[in-house]
Amino acid sequence: MMKRKMISAVLAAVMTVGMITGCGSSQTTTENKADKADKLESQTDLSSTDYDFEKEYAYGDFNAHSRADEDRQDGIDTFEDKDIVFQDITYDQLIDILGSEGNYMIQLSGSWCHNSRAMSPFINKYAKEYGIDTVYSYDFNINNGDDGSLFVRMSNEKTTPGTKLNYMYGEMVSRYLTNLDDWVEYPSTHATALSYTNADGKEVTVGRLQQPIVFVYNKDNKVDYSNSGNGSTSCPIMYAFEKMVERDSKGIYTKRFDDDGNPVLDENGNQIRDYITDEYDASVKEMFDFIKNNNIELSTYSKTDHLRDVFNSYGSEIFSADQQINVYPVTYRQLKWLLNEDGNAMVMIGGAGDEKTRAVISRVNDYAVKNNLRVYLYDPQVDGNVTTGRWGYKQSMNILDENAIVNLMYTDLVKGALTNLEVAHSMSDGTALIQEPFLFAFNKDAKDADGFTAPIKAWAELTYTQDPETRFYIGKEANQKSCDSSIESVFAAYAGEEAAE
Repeated sequence: MMKRKMISAVLAAVMTVGMITGCGSSQTTTENKADKADKLESQTDLSSTDYDFEKEYAYGDFNAHSRADEDRQDGIDTFEDKDIVFQDITYDQLIDILGSEGNYMIQLSGSWCHNSRAMSPFINKYAKEYGIDTVYSYDFNINNGDDGSLFVRMSNEKTTPGTKLNYMYGEMVSRYLTNLDDWVEYPSTHATALSYTNADGKEVTVGRLQQPIVFVYNKDNKVDYSNSGNGSTSCPIMYAFEKMVERDSKGIYTKRFDDDGNPVLDENGNQIRDYITDEYDASVKEMFDFIKNNNIELSTYSKTDHLRDVFNSYGSEIFSADQQINVYPVTYRQLKWLLNEDGNAMVMIGGAGDEKTRAVISRVNDYAVKNNLRVYLYDPQVDGNVTTGRWGYKQSMNILDENAIVNLMYTDLVKGALTNLEVAHSMSDGTALIQEPFLFAFNKDAKDADGFTAPIKAWAELTYTQDPETRFYIGKEANQKSCDSSIESVFAAYAGEEAAE
């Protein structure tokens, strides 16, 4: 258990929290004084800069799904320890990597998927053995839901909600994975290829990769290593590994079917499992031997640099080149996992595409740096403004938009974690609706003065602007003081300070 870090004296002095006049407002809940101190000492500071978030997430989330899947996996863990190379990325980060110079190893997978849980420990094992620090992981099941309703790697003829967002998958293949057909079981010529409708209204057919798949990528590679005979001249996928298997306590297996595709059962009525652990292990190793034998040096992608670049891309410098950034972007599935962990966390919902978030993000970061804390940033724009801002798609991708397909991701957050949310705005069904940017201190076990669960310990809607012609222009001294007061109150709540009665 990590030792609790103390907040600086400037926050310890903030003992009262009032309503902030005008643009921003804040609210603080209190914990029972009798057990508050013991609770804080016994719980992890999730926003400590010492907290190894990516490894803790991968270990906790994958293993939780593994243990719950008793039928397939006998309750075994995906990972035996936290020495894990996977780094979860958002859609805009994926697109950023695919457009960057260098060599990268990327895995498309999800903890909800038993096939992903079978493959991941083998990739992790050989990555460490071959000196590879990071494998970047993205999940096309954009809400990590077990029902797969928002799985966007779906063809036009499907009817699930995620099908209407399948251009997220289609554009990735069309624009970047141009030689996917050379490496997958279901290329664009196959009957089960994927069709999507692009921003011009035209139907496009692309190869349908299976999750999980892991590949070595270089956008400028011209050498065809696939031996497919397709004659590709642009070969950004240098090597790919795609094989659907499952894993239990005995090893890697496939399920047996007869020639007609019917399951073959044993005397107890269970489908027969054929174990292929050694063969599978050797196949995974071949990919890493390819990297070694071709002297491929993998590049490093920085979420911090991406955050700096994307916030600065809107016309003004938000973060300087050498500025320390303690705001850390997370994916939706990481956010949901974080809000289910024991301990205290500082979270902000807002993105670079939101002008109001751009107005205050540097001030939030200043407080985070001053107090040696990390603020987890979740962008409610599911595509990071890529398909809408760059490629001409018109459909709303913001989970805070009541009319958007992805709005169920927001309502799931409210129902599952943000249970004491009380803000001025609401949706037509009465669900409290935050305005971005929304900064809050969170502990899933926190209680209010009456002993009721109140996981949001303090919050502030920091809806200031960069427009000098508006009332809440952040350049005005009064607005700066108001904004800073709101930020301080939330940081103080993280530290365990109580509001005055």
